[in-house]
Amino acid sequence: MSKKVAFITGASTGIGHASAKLLQQNGFKVYATARRVELMKDLEALGATAMHCDVTDSAEVQKTVDAIIEAEGQIDVVFANAGYCLLGPVELQSVEAVQHQYDVNVFGMHRTLQAALPHLRKRGQGRVIITSSSAGHISMPNLGWYSSTKYAQQATGDSLRGEVKPFGIHVSLIEPGYIDTDIDNASLPTLDAAENHPQSNDEYKRQIRNFRKRWSTGIDKGASANVIAAEVLKAATAAKPKRRYAAPTDAKLAKFMRRFVPAAMLDRVLYGVSIAD
Repeated sequence: MSKKVAFITGASTGIGHASAKLLQQNGFKVYATARRVELMKDLEALGATAMHCDVTDSAEVQKTVDAIIEAEGQIDVVFANAGYCLLGPVELQSVEAVQHQYDVNVFGMHRTLQAALPHLRKRGQGRVIITSSSAGHISMPNLGWYSSTKYAQQATGDSLRGEVKPFGIHVSLIEPGYIDTDIDNASLPTLDAAENHPQSNDEYKRQIRNFRKRWSTGIDKGASANVIAAEVLKAATAAKPKRRYAAPTDAKLAKFMRRFVPAAMLDRVLYGVSIAD
C-alpha cells in the first residue's frame, strides 16, 4: 500500500516545519511548501519534498497541488498552516495591512482547500487540518485583526466539517497558545509600524510598549512547536479525529475562560494582562 500523502503550507519554520518532520518520520510522504524553500533542507534530507508555494497566489497554489497529484496520484492530508500575526491597535492598521493579513491567513487557507478538496472528494476520504489559534476564542488589545482571522478560520472549519463529511473527509482545527517559534521576529515589525503610525498617541504607545513585553515573554516561554506537531499527527492518523486540538495549557485555559468567565470579568483580565503597566 502506498504511503499517505500530506500537503503542508507554511512549512519553512515553526509548527508547519515540526509537523512536516513528524509526519515524514511516521510514514507519510510529505510535501512541505513555503516561500522560503531554503529553510526546508533538513526536511528534504528526511525524504520530504520541499516546494515553493505562496498561498496568496491562487495560480501557484493550484500548480503546487497539480504537481503533487501528478507525482503521487493522491493527497490524503491537507494541512493549511500558513499564517502570520498582524499586531497593534485596530485603528492604527492600514486597510492594506488588514487585507494582507486576511489574504494570508484566511484567503490563503481558502486557496489551499479549494485546490486540494476535489482530489480528496474524488477518493472519498481524507483529512483537512487547519491551524487556527486560542486567539480564535479570546481576542485581546493589540491582537484584534489577527484574532479576527482566527475566528474566521474557526467558523470556516466548523462549516466545512459538515459539508465534506458525506465525502468521508474529516476536518480538525489546531488551536495553539504561545509557541516558541520565530513568529516573534515575523510579527514584531507590524507592532513597530503601529507604534510609528501618525495617529499613535501616548496612550497607544504605552499599550504597545507593555503588549510588546508580554508578547515576547509569552513566545520565549512558549511550548515547543513539537508539542503542536504531536497534535497534528493525531489529527492526521486518529480513526476518529477530534474537531479541535488545543495545546499547550494556556490554549486550553483560553477556551475555558471564554466558556465560563463572565464577559465583564474576562475584559478586566484581558485588559490587565495585555496593556496594563
